[in-house]
Amino acid sequence: MKKTLCLIIPFLFLATLFAADFWEKKEYKEWTQKECTKVLTESPWAQKLELTNVQVMDNSKTSTDGGQPYIRYWIQFRSALPIRQAMVRQGQIANKYETLSAEQKQAFDKQAEGMLTGFPEDSVVVFVSYETNDRNRDQELSRWWQTKTTELLKNQVYLTATNTKVPIARYAVGQGAERWFQFIFPREADGKPVVTPQDKSLKLEFTYPSMGMGSGQAFQQFKTEKMIFNGNIAF
Repeated sequence: MKKTLCLIIPFLFLATLFAADFWEKKEYKEWTQKECTKVLTESPWAQKLELTNVQVMDNSKTSTDGGQPYIRYWIQFRSALPIRQAMVRQGQIANKYETLSAEQKQAFDKQAEGMLTGFPEDSVVVFVSYETNDRNRDQELSRWWQTKTTELLKNQVYLTATNTKVPIARYAVGQGAERWFQFIFPREADGKPVVTPQDKSLKLEFTYPSMGMGSGQAFQQFKTEKMIFNGNIAF
């Protein structure tokens, strides 16, 4: 029996080790460009919402690029540390950090520190960028989001856990050619954390404009057990 256990235990350890995601196995300063992109677009803290059951302005079945019309929303919990680490690492790669002078590295590190530690600890920041392949609707789509305010969205945007539904506290949006907005929520509701270890998921709920008429309601779910980072739920 002892010999059997000696064989099984190392195997289980190795299986767990190889199953771990790269953000659990190495420091963010070692992440590759591909790994940064994964964290920012397809990870426990980032998801894509793609809407394809839409209309274009002339009611045809194709968009102005000849394909099926779509709207894509890229959703990130930017207040989650892994997201900000991936952004800093992308900056390091783009600026060839290893080749910078000591003075340049110091300046970069100072900016990076602001990104890593400068977020308010009492807020949850959800950053959303969006795009469409139908240029006839691009301006309409951006106008819809750029004219929204916190007051207009307070009954349309929520962060929901098992027993908690928190309305948006503040809304920020890019102007002009920028295609992004931010939903900002309190981290506590009625003196209690929005999310606890007992919650299986964290859901973002928001109203979006359709490519045809009217609007729709999105319910984007994030699994809290996957959002663990450094022993805590990162969001």
